[in-house]
Amino acid sequence: MTAAVAVLSGCGAKEVSASAVEQSVRDGMTTQGVEVQSVSCPSGVAADVDATVVCAVQLWDEGALGEPVDRVRVVVTSVDGDQVRYRLEPLAVGVPDDAEATPDDAEATPDDAEATPDDAEATPDDANA
Repeated sequence: MTAAVAVLSGCGAKEVSASAVEQSVRDGMTTQGVEVQSVSCPSGVAADVDATVVCAVQLWDEGALGEPVDRVRVVVTSVDGDQVRYRLEPLAVGVPDDAEATPDDAEATPDDAEATPDDAEATPDDANA
């Protein structure tokens, strides 16, 4: 759906904190015109390509994405120094967390708004050292 960026902070940080991922989900969904009421990630996401975490979301408008969505899968697409880029894959109610994403759901294109490091910075308190 959209691409997002988080910045690792802290000595030897190898994970984007849950709070930084949650903020990136909010920012990325908002960029696509979808207002998020709440987002909760059970953990951060490792700074490794293809690492994932599934976060629970509650949208203000349940039909904003064409069908009710209750989770967003965050998939790391690249790691460049301290910048971790990932895509957001909305998951419809009842769809398993590990379901394959469809191209319409998952592909971030250059036209997609991309979060900047300022939008999704992880602070030393947020990142695992």
